[in-house]
Amino acid sequence: MTLAIVALLLQSPASDARQVALSAIQIVTEVDAGKLKGDLVRLAWPPDGKQFYLQTIERDGRGNVKQTRHYVVSVASRDVKSVEAEPEWAARYWTWKSGQASPAAAAFKIDVSSRQETKRATAAPTGGALAKGGAVDPAAGTTLQDVASAADATQVQNIYSLKIKGETIGEWINEPVLPGVNFAWAPAPSALLIFAKREGGPLTVLDQAGRKQELAGAKVALLPAWSNDGTKLAWLERKDKKKYDLKIAEITAR
Repeated sequence: MTLAIVALLLQSPASDARQVALSAIQIVTEVDAGKLKGDLVRLAWPPDGKQFYLQTIERDGRGNVKQTRHYVVSVASRDVKSVEAEPEWAARYWTWKSGQASPAAAAFKIDVSSRQETKRATAAPTGGALAKGGAVDPAAGTTLQDVASAADATQVQNIYSLKIKGETIGEWINEPVLPGVNFAWAPAPSALLIFAKREGGPLTVLDQAGRKQELAGAKVALLPAWSNDGTKLAWLERKDKKKYDLKIAEITAR
């Protein structure tokens, strides 16, 4: 076997999620969400590896985005600086990172579904509320105010779910879905997906055969992101309510 073939085999991507591991974990810098304002929704790798891109959003009362802010993180200086717009490289990166299907396998695809559920915050009034003719009878123990309060407490929830290989990787309730905010495709030729809970949790890697595993080294991770060459992973590790460590690790095979 020639040295060229050996090198190719060593660089070939893992196809079994159970063989993937994180190693050489490093902290790039601390990210203070309180200073950045808004919710963190994007983390992108640069092609040259010299800086990361972060995006935050603020929503209105209906859940719609009313303000978007952009930041870059220098790997060398560890500074987090505000910029006017999303860099072009970050937009290109996000297109494949947050797509519905794997860049390496079109059939390895996320299914999107929606449903409605009625949520009642309090029990409905049960007294002898209605007298003859359907009128509310205060003497029966229930008033118009009680009925109105019960109606206010009943809410129809629109729930949007992202599922793949029988695994629910995220749900959004009464708000628009943000693709890629809690998952990341590996770049081709690796047919792998990594995801975490939206509020933070262990990183789970999934392959197109449905095999999966939680990766040791990340406990409360958000915004997972593969490097452009598929050899590294970045994420935000929650430290407290507002502060995170931006971490990177090498992707290795067991």
